[in-house]
Amino acid sequence: MTERNRGKQINFRLSESEFEQFQKNFQKSKLTQSEYLRKCILEKDIFVIDDMKELVLELKRLGNNLNQITKKVNTGEVKNIDELSSMKTELDYVWREVLHALKKVNE
Repeated sequence: MTERNRGKQINFRLSESEFEQFQKNFQKSKLTQSEYLRKCILEKDIFVIDDMKELVLELKRLGNNLNQITKKVNTGEVKNIDELSSMKTELDYVWREVLHALKKVNE
């Protein structure tokens, strides 16, 4: 398809650093700017993992809990390691869920 057959135009904005990165990559490609952008847009797959947001929030919560428990262990406040064992079980579960979600992307 020639440039003349392409009647649609897209405009978007970049920050200064984004524009510099774009320029660097575009110049290395040895393509025209239009060719480079079409390749970037049309020849790459975009994957959406629906439940990743919930998994990330759960990991943040568990990380926060782990930090609190670590502080208590380091100050000698935690004598019972059942809390740590429970946290490890939760982390293992969330990690398996993250891996499962990432495997969906690779299918």
